[in-house]
Amino acid sequence: MQRISKELGKQLKSKAKLKGLTQGDISRMLKVGQATVSRIFNGNTQISLENYLILCHELGLDPNDVSIEKTEQKEGYRTIPEYNVRVSAGHGEFQGIEEIKQNLQMPKMFLPENGQVGFVRVEGDSMTPTIAHGDYVAVEFDSGYTSDGLYLIRIDDAVFVKRLQRKFGGVRIISDNQQYEEMNVSPDDGNDFGLIGRVALVIRKT
Repeated sequence: MQRISKELGKQLKSKAKLKGLTQGDISRMLKVGQATVSRIFNGNTQISLENYLILCHELGLDPNDVSIEKTEQKEGYRTIPEYNVRVSAGHGEFQGIEEIKQNLQMPKMFLPENGQVGFVRVEGDSMTPTIAHGDYVAVEFDSGYTSDGLYLIRIDDAVFVKRLQRKFGGVRIISDNQQYEEMNVSPDDGNDFGLIGRVALVIRKT
């Protein structure tokens, strides 16, 4: 993995604009979601070496640009960014997932082999006992809906960690704390629903 500085992110965005490439074009080129492309253009994020080389080739940039920062990685470990953002298990508040607070080394055996993964902090008690207030979750961004389970989601302008279960014509949004009511979304209810990523790991607050 390589880390993209804010300066390089701006340069990539500018080059893409000059070539008439939209975030959708870059998304299809790298086979990632548009949210990932947005994080690349904003900088202060990570990108796979393969995708970095593809992007540089398409945009006409030198892949050895000094703005890129390499992260040393221990054998058997993976470097995962912790994002400086809190997401809610209860009444969510949208804050975005942009700025990297720090990079953490985690054993690969506990994480997905591929895809972009990041840690975010969870606040609220609606997911207890599964996730407690102050716990961290590792989110596999742009994973898509792989199966029923825990996901980081967006409803309108709020971001939540919830348990999702598909049902005919919609999705059940479940809180593990039974004091919270279940929510349901469907294409006809007017809610702007988005799936940010799958929760791959829960780290307990100590």
